[in-house]
Amino acid sequence: MLPRRQIRIKVFQTLYSYAQNSEESVEKIKQELKHNLTSYIVLYHIVIDSLILMQEIASEEIKIKLKKLAPSTEDLNPNKKFIKNKIILKIRSKKNKEIDYSKLKRIIKKTFIEVKKSKHYIKYINNSIDSYEVDKKIITHILKKYLIPNEQVHDFLEEYSIYWNDDLIIVFNSIIEKLNNEDNLRINQVFRNNEDQSFANNLINNTLKNDNKLQSIIYKLVENWDIDRIALSDLIVIKMAIAEHLYIQNIPYKVTLDEYIEISKQYSTPKSKEFVNGILDVFIKDILHKK
Repeated sequence: MLPRRQIRIKVFQTLYSYAQNSEESVEKIKQELKHNLTSYIVLYHIVIDSLILMQEIASEEIKIKLKKLAPSTEDLNPNKKFIKNKIILKIRSKKNKEIDYSKLKRIIKKTFIEVKKSKHYIKYINNSIDSYEVDKKIITHILKKYLIPNEQVHDFLEEYSIYWNDDLIIVFNSIIEKLNNEDNLRINQVFRNNEDQSFANNLINNTLKNDNKLQSIIYKLVENWDIDRIALSDLIVIKMAIAEHLYIQNIPYKVTLDEYIEISKQYSTPKSKEFVNGILDVFIKDILHKK
């Protein structure tokens, strides 16, 4: 489930794409946002399926060793703790036909070679305790150390979406939250509640619908600044922040300000934090206080 900041980022990414291709209709932009939001679920399932693939690879390795002409004692009595990890076994694969899972499996196979060398994995397979907590710890370790930061995985994901690597940490946090609550890992959704869904729709709708008004407000705020010199990303961030404050209720200004400053730090220029902060501070003092 996406937190509010990630929802804001998805709206920002959609508006930024729209600004570079202004021929797109408003309805098409809204559809693009919907696609950007739901693609998070596709990514979530890819990460979950990576764990399933790793367990399948472990099982295949055991079968190959058993077929040796002269299998060793260890080959004949393999350690099956990982392939019996109950958390992974309970997950049903939900493969997307558009994703090249054969290529992903090759990446996971290389990754598993490194996983097996780790002290955490060796300790896990030699641990005689059979418990949810023990199984959870190894999954957390594999995700945190070998899948989420994996550059080969990143390159693979970029072939499908330039935004997915930004979403990986959100997927990781969602999985960890579910593991801690012992929830079904296969079940996930974009929004935590109806309020978050309304927030996403209201944010993009009001930013698009009131574009001229927002532009006019910004012109007044930067009257001694050449507006054409403002970075497009900064302009969109400022529009979204003002739209959120003017048209979406019950969100404290300080929360809005902090959220969009963080977005500007992540997606704009090194000086954007100070610029966005300064403009929005003037907006609150000189615009809202005059009402």
